[in-house]
Amino acid sequence: MRTFIIKANRARTKPDFKLSDLPGTSGRIDVLCRFLNSAFLLSHGFRKNVRVWLLLYGPPNPPKAIRFEGPELKVRLNPDERSTAKLIMKALKVGESLREPGKELEVYPGLYVSNRTFEDVVRLTLKNSALYYLHEEGKPIERVPFRKNVAFVLGDHEGLGREDEAFLEGIAGKVSVGKRSYLASHVVAYVNIFLDSLTPPP
Repeated sequence: MRTFIIKANRARTKPDFKLSDLPGTSGRIDVLCRFLNSAFLLSHGFRKNVRVWLLLYGPPNPPKAIRFEGPELKVRLNPDERSTAKLIMKALKVGESLREPGKELEVYPGLYVSNRTFEDVVRLTLKNSALYYLHEEGKPIERVPFRKNVAFVLGDHEGLGREDEAFLEGIAGKVSVGKRSYLASHVVAYVNIFLDSLTPPP
């Protein structure tokens, strides 16, 4: 299983943004939509061996954790950002009733929402996956001996803050896909393609 965890520092945690203006009203949920598409979609197929955590930390009710579970996912992900944003909006609507941090609600089969924090999700992932932090200054990805279950953490267009990086210190290997700063959606696409070259998908 491949797990991707992205923290979105300003992404709205209330479903009140406009689908017609995602960049201007949602705290850049459009970035998350492109990330999801790059994580799951193939030219004529869908990756079942992928899990994605979207961690929304924008106003008014952070945090919100939205989990897309590839093996279970029944909703259709389309290449357009609008339809993907609708799924995120639906998850936020379902999550409005949540109070307990550890409780997770099913939105659709394979799509879940909770109030888990960045730290909660990382700790949960560490139970059965090797964890890596995608960063320009990390070890080149080609030199990392990956095992079967791997997880990758990265930030949105703003990156991770100092507290997040301090938390990852010692528990996540720092891995790089290049010395330049790339779009999150491009990074996840590159990682998928690289891992495919090691173990071709079924």
